[in-house]
Amino acid sequence: MTLAPGRPEALAEPTRKVGPGWVVLFVLANAGMYVPMLVPTTFLMPDQIARIDPAGKVDSYAWVSMMGAISGIAVAPLAGALCDRTTGRFGRRRPWMVVGSLACMAALVFTGLQTTVAGVAFGAFMLSFGFMIIGAGLAPVVPDRVPVAQRGVVLGWATVPQAGGLIAGGLMLGLVAGFPAQYALMAAFPLLIMLFAVVMKDPPLPGDHREPFSLRTFLDGYRISPREHPDFVWAMSSRFVMGLGYGLGTLYMPYFLDDVLHYERLFPGRSTDDGLLIVIGVNCLATISTVVISGWLSDKLGRRRILVFLGGLTMAVAAIPLALSPTWAMTLVAAVILGLGYGVYLAVDTALVTEVLPASADRGKDMALANLMTSLPYVLVPPIASVVLGELGGYRSLFLCSAAMSALGGALVWKVRSVR
Repeated sequence: MTLAPGRPEALAEPTRKVGPGWVVLFVLANAGMYVPMLVPTTFLMPDQIARIDPAGKVDSYAWVSMMGAISGIAVAPLAGALCDRTTGRFGRRRPWMVVGSLACMAALVFTGLQTTVAGVAFGAFMLSFGFMIIGAGLAPVVPDRVPVAQRGVVLGWATVPQAGGLIAGGLMLGLVAGFPAQYALMAAFPLLIMLFAVVMKDPPLPGDHREPFSLRTFLDGYRISPREHPDFVWAMSSRFVMGLGYGLGTLYMPYFLDDVLHYERLFPGRSTDDGLLIVIGVNCLATISTVVISGWLSDKLGRRRILVFLGGLTMAVAAIPLALSPTWAMTLVAAVILGLGYGVYLAVDTALVTEVLPASADRGKDMALANLMTSLPYVLVPPIASVVLGELGGYRSLFLCSAAMSALGGALVWKVRSVR
């Protein structure tokens, strides 16, 4: 279909910088998304699974993690494509943020009440479903409203909650006792997304500029021509490999502390959760220390690829101390190095992706695909980790695999030609 002549505001390239108030609300919206997304999967679900199935916790948690990732694969491109085609006076992005927030709140409350692995897995599936709906509306807001020259610093600030949300959320969990109350606490955070959705500017899409939707359109959402859009394909490939490396190095940290370091014997009177919170806190502080400055620097220099590459290389280096010397001291060293590299990578890579989107009319769908490349690896991480941990050398081999994937992911960004 050929769109009607004249580009409406909803599809125009942004030229006016957003103000500090907009940035603050956008940061809060990201906190509303990332805290309840990351804290349950890092703290609550592993502990919940370990109490339900102590002997089979590794395999059970792998299944739960895969259920959440599978939900994202099925929903993300579809939700993004439908969001791009949403018409009405409330705009394209706002309705998806509000509906997704309500779905996440319900899924969090439900998961907190579960006492079986199947129940937690279904909760993870529904929670991921809700976050994909939110992401369909929230992710394209930056290419919709923020000019290219400001995206690095805006995304730098916006990823602070992604970097620091774990430590803040982990500390908040100590304020309440029991899984139902802890999950309910997390369920309050999506209200911040709804606040941003209500006050943000979201120009409606005129009906005569709405592309038709069909099953073929949905399936096409998964297919991006490498010949027509090579930079977007390479950027997604880099993201996928980087996500695989990051997942292999971090997903099983709770069990590494328990089964390899024997944290509770190393520090009598403390729990493994205490050790995990320390590791995450150190990692988060290191990430926050570089995430904003690297985004700002990429805007200032007009160069993104070198920073993405250096971030990936640093993340690869972080896994080596744990592979060679799995001690508590080396765990903290690795957490610092990983955080520094991840902070450099996080905001700059997202800014780079926004510059290689194939079409303004498909920003929601294309950002959903790009973001899917960060969650899709978590479908593969559990079975890969299960094989490596059980048959190919244990945690040492797992961390070396993480290093190799992070280095490769960083190197692939050089294949993106249209962004400096």
